[in-house]
Amino acid sequence: MTRRIETALLVDDDDAFRTTLQGALRRRGVVARTAATIDEGLVALEYEPVDLVVIDYRMPRGDGLSALAQYRKLQPDAAIVMLTGFGDIPLAVAAMREGADTLLSKPVDADKLLREAANLRERQRPPPSGAPTPPPGSLKLDDLEREAIRAALRESGGVVATAAKLLGIDRRTLQRKLKKLGG
Repeated sequence: MTRRIETALLVDDDDAFRTTLQGALRRRGVVARTAATIDEGLVALEYEPVDLVVIDYRMPRGDGLSALAQYRKLQPDAAIVMLTGFGDIPLAVAAMREGADTLLSKPVDADKLLREAANLRERQRPPPSGAPTPPPGSLKLDDLEREAIRAALRESGGVVATAAKLLGIDRRTLQRKLKKLGG
């Protein structure tokens, strides 16, 4: 059984996006608070812990990537999800290295976000005694790659050559990856 997400903090400078996602989470029974800046979010976490932190990558006064370590330090047990409209594999790897559990593309579906966060928290639960433990920080590279490719294709309007440039790979390589990933 997965661990339910009961509380969340949404850190994003886009008021419309932030309040829309907050409303969607609240309709699903999550107590969701918001912050418009990195600093506001850090202050909020000092007083009230949460199960889920959702933080935007690009923000006017400090990017989410550079703040991930601070958020992780304040909330070591929370699922931390970085959102971006500019996803690529190097960003996903950097986000994981800095403390995020996963990187999702905007706009994000509230149900998908909660499912992903609950799964992340479940993986953090200690396994039953005698069960093998997965290596710390194990990631699903195929999932990250698939998400980055989808984001690049959306950004490029479905043009494979343009998406390949955004990803920094050859067009033929992207075509092979799409075939392999079933897309």
